Amino acid sequence: MIELFHSEWQQLIRHRRVILLLPGTVIVMWLVSLQLLQLSDATSPDRTGLTPLFNAQIGRLFATGLCLALQGWLTVVIPLLAISFFPLFTPSLPLPPAHFLTRLLALWMLMVLFIIVTLPFFSLLPLFGSLSLAEIGWALSIVVTTTWLVSTLALSGITLIQQRPAGLFMTYVVILGWFLASFLTARTSTSLTFTTIMIVASNPFAALIATLAPAFPLDGPIASDLNTLLQWTHGSIERDVPLYRLYVTGSGLAILLFIGISGFISRPKPRHWQRFDTWWSVVLMVYLTIAYAGREWWLPVLTTTAR
Repeated sequence: MIELFHSEWQQLIRHRRVILLLPGTVIVMWLVSLQLLQLSDATSPDRTGLTPLFNAQIGRLFATGLCLALQGWLTVVIPLLAISFFPLFTPSLPLPPAHFLTRLLALWMLMVLFIIVTLPFFSLLPLFGSLSLAEIGWALSIVVTTTWLVSTLALSGITLIQQRPAGLFMTYVVILGWFLASFLTARTSTSLTFTTIMIVASNPFAALIATLAPAFPLDGPIASDLNTLLQWTHGSIERDVPLYRLYVTGSGLAILLFIGISGFISRPKPRHWQRFDTWWSVVLMVYLTIAYAGREWWLPVLTTTAR
């Protein structure tokens, strides 16, 4: 298993897409930082002239912008990295569960590496005095969760379809439909039901904003922009509702289900019960037990009220 993981990791890390996209991620974050720096110099007129943004608001602006940019960028590039494991035009062969799992672990490790190279941009945020390390940690944990969820979705889709172009196309269609459904539900729903809350909480961007939204400024130069953002991500849900708790719990379950289904369907025929299925069942039961035992952490999100 370790040798197989090492082989898949070497194949992935040496691919030219990684060589291009890893520094490309740093460049994107640098450009976003420059844009946010210009926006932080935005001023509001008053009788004495122009007043710059307060430091606390600058911190919130940078944290929100950098996290959204990083998560959005990685969501786009993950399917491009996932197809690196598959031949270009010929159909891929049936994949044993161990191969699928090691490919997924290699892709997860690569996503962690992508996030690590961007940490210098986030290290300056506490200097503004409005963000704690816990808040930054929660925001980055949502980014990690999203990249692992999208990685599992992309690798599962391409593995099951067995055609790289078709699998890549369908992966992007599913991701786009997922995001559009979440945003439109938040924007158009006038009443809060369990279904509405679950759809809104499934939005990675809503979960990310939920880690920072409670301390968003209620007034000031950027308050209206942040409120507009909340309308698209949260809708009528209060800004202090910890949607990220439901998102993290649901993402873990979704990842396990994707792994189990893909590991079973993609294996060579005839499909028999294997050691992989036993371990997967044990992990799933342990996860469900932990989620149930810790239901007081995520279940209250489903009983939230509208603002």
